Amino acid sequence: MYKKILVAVDGSHCSDLALDQAIGLAATCGAELQVVHVIDNGYLKYDMGYVDLTDLRAGLIKGGEELLAQAREKAKAGHVSCKTVMVDEILALGDIAHQIRQLVESSGAQLVVIGTHGRHGMRRLLLGSVAESLVRLCPVPVLLVRAPEET
Repeated sequence: MYKKILVAVDGSHCSDLALDQAIGLAATCGAELQVVHVIDNGYLKYDMGYVDLTDLRAGLIKGGEELLAQAREKAKAGHVSCKTVMVDEILALGDIAHQIRQLVESSGAQLVVIGTHGRHGMRRLLLGSVAESLVRLCPVPVLLVRAPEET
């Protein structure tokens, strides 16, 4: 069925659930898993005056590397072949869905798995939705893994 599955991780509970689903699917299909983390450079869109962003960028990159290392270990424990990719494109200015779509096209992924909070109404409008944008942009099927509603 699927030979290459791409899963996006960001450290949230939703993305942890998506990673678990992707590992299970990859194991069932005998597929290679590609785990991607996109550095969110959206903060660059806002004028913050003179601020040295060196430490912030270094922290984002280090956090991304740690997320990918954890994902790699989880995939290994699930006996799934796994590659990891960190995308750090400053000029994208936080357009994460577009970054993932480009990676899907260049990698040959046949399925994308991504977590979603399932927000709606004003919360979705205010916060945006990478998952929703990806569903509209992506040329391959997208599996949305929704976190249980918080009580």
